[in-house]
Amino acid sequence: MKNKKWLAAVMMLVFLVFAACDDSGQAEAETLGLMEMEAQAVNFIGIGGQAEEAGMGNTAEGTEELVVYHSNGKADGLETEIHRVNSLTPEEVINCLSRHNIVSMDTKVLGFEVKKDEAQGKTVLELNLSKAFGEYLRTMGKDSEEVVLSALTNTFLENYQADGILLTIEGKTLETAHGNYGGELLFKGLADD
Repeated sequence: MKNKKWLAAVMMLVFLVFAACDDSGQAEAETLGLMEMEAQAVNFIGIGGQAEEAGMGNTAEGTEELVVYHSNGKADGLETEIHRVNSLTPEEVINCLSRHNIVSMDTKVLGFEVKKDEAQGKTVLELNLSKAFGEYLRTMGKDSEEVVLSALTNTFLENYQADGILLTIEGKTLETAHGNYGGELLFKGLADD
């Protein structure tokens, strides 16, 4: 706020100087140019007074919508939220899921492949995550594990328009106290009471 007041005061001073010069309309044109610069400068002021490029992060141009499934307030169902991302990558998906505690913040994508089976007419995703996700999942009870796996599965399947996902942890089958997830995971809706 202090930066905006200071910038406004400087612009007003410049305006007064040009108005005093009144050089057959040239001052007015220069003043209008300065006013445009002032408007642009205000767009550059970011959070905490840091500069950021105008238009970056403030507009939806050049971004894609990412549907993210996450736990509802009672942790017994799923809700969706739309995120805007620069491009649809598995890393962006994992990043958005981490904001909802569906994956741990240190979960990394080690491999990702989209396989189309023309004979069966379906698309299957192969997602290989770091051991951090397996460790995170093993800390949960059965119901929480189901919500997390459903949210991760549904998010990837919807955004990549796929039919199933094969999930591995560092190239190995994901196993927890509640299940072995070596098979194809399918889209699953959970009741939202």
